[in-house]
Amino acid sequence: MKNRIIVLLLLLISGSIFTGLSFDEMTQNESLDLPTIMRLIYADIQIINEGIYTENFQLIEQGAAAINEHPPLSNETRSLVKKTLGDRMQAFGQYDKLVHDTADSLKEAATEHNMERVLENYQIIQQGCVSCHASFRNEITRARLSSN
Repeated sequence: MKNRIIVLLLLLISGSIFTGLSFDEMTQNESLDLPTIMRLIYADIQIINEGIYTENFQLIEQGAAAINEHPPLSNETRSLVKKTLGDRMQAFGQYDKLVHDTADSLKEAATEHNMERVLENYQIIQQGCVSCHASFRNEITRARLSSN
């Protein structure tokens, strides 16, 4: 497990070097596009998964905290999503809030070493992500690709 974490950290460091980003820049909450944020959250989910399967509550806490610490959407991306979804933007925001609020609860459950609550909250996060993707992903992706 330690080797996997080391490899992941090395990949992150090398990725930040190749893209010209530094950890300092990432911690300044620089805004990002939606696909980049989704990839960051996916990495956070993988950390949580590993924590659950290895009963490593520290990893679960780390992944849950990172979900809420990702940079905000760029103004360009936010405008594209609002324009694409129109009146349904509120539902998109509700999914986002559900995932973020539940990530807080997941972190708290991990801090308390309460695996039952960890799993309950993790399932809510998964369902929130899948429901949001099923509702909006294709439409937003088409809009994003046609705007480029």
